[in-house]
Amino acid sequence: MVKIERAQERHIPDIIEIWKEFMDFHKERDSFFTRSKEGHVKFEEYLKEVMTSERAQVLVALEEKKMIAYLLASIAEHPPVFERSTYGSINDLAVKREHRRQEIGSRLLTQVQEWFSQHGVKRIEVRVATENEVAVSFWRKHGFKEYLKRMYREL
Repeated sequence: MVKIERAQERHIPDIIEIWKEFMDFHKERDSFFTRSKEGHVKFEEYLKEVMTSERAQVLVALEEKKMIAYLLASIAEHPPVFERSTYGSINDLAVKREHRRQEIGSRLLTQVQEWFSQHGVKRIEVRVATENEVAVSFWRKHGFKEYLKRMYREL
């Protein structure tokens, strides 16, 4: 049985391992996602910071006490020129390869949506790698739609 709970400091090593898999999966689609040598160290520092923030939520999915997924989200702000500048940002949703397509991501999303609602958030945004068709499909299935296209050019 899969249990969803708020991440604790003891979960950090397992979150980092899933993050590495998540980044490597994306690197296969776009070299932009290549991890730096110290990427995992910087990510650990970032995790410790957000795990203590009242404006962030890190959730983990555990199966028989083994971590199989995590979700990292925060309450963010667009510039104050917009009527509704506050929004929920889903930074990462990563499920171990062998546990995908088992509704674990959906359960994590449901729980973070409840947390956002409790904090008065009315809009949730997520950035999705264009080449990750599985993720694009997942987010569309859950009612997310495009409103911007982020573009780049190498110099």
